[in-house]
Amino acid sequence: MGACPQKIISFKDYSVPMVAEAMKAVNVPEEEDKPRIICLICENDAYPSLDIAGLNRMQLNPFFRFINLRCLGGTNLVWIADSLSAGVEGIMLIGCKYGDDYQCHFIKGSEMCNERLGKVQETLSRLMLEAERVKQVQLAVNEWDQLPQILDDFAEELKGFGPNPFKGF
Repeated sequence: MGACPQKIISFKDYSVPMVAEAMKAVNVPEEEDKPRIICLICENDAYPSLDIAGLNRMQLNPFFRFINLRCLGGTNLVWIADSLSAGVEGIMLIGCKYGDDYQCHFIKGSEMCNERLGKVQETLSRLMLEAERVKQVQLAVNEWDQLPQILDDFAEELKGFGPNPFKGF
């Protein structure tokens, strides 16, 4: 499955606390002109797309920090709240496509993530932040060439909100 409802399934090289620590380790510069955006990416489609874009020497937005997930279905809303309250400008989640041609290797992980993101609005409201600071994108591995534009578009959207009020705290 894309997620363990009890958050107790761990692997030697992957666990909920490991991802939380990776997100906390992201350095958030205090300068307003240096936004920091975290991108949680599925290891089956999004991460290979990132690799292919790199192999093809495509320029990627330098303000993104990528964290590999086994599946977006395991996304934890606490990770999102903690990162945004630490001053991260936004969080993008990139995973497998769902629908008629579902490609998720963990059954319905991306779809499960999308359902959970419905609850992110409430979390962000408590933080007094715009819900659009968190965005999920579906990406098939053969759409790797769209990745730079997807990242740039999200960074531009975030710029319109102004800096995260938690930045620098």
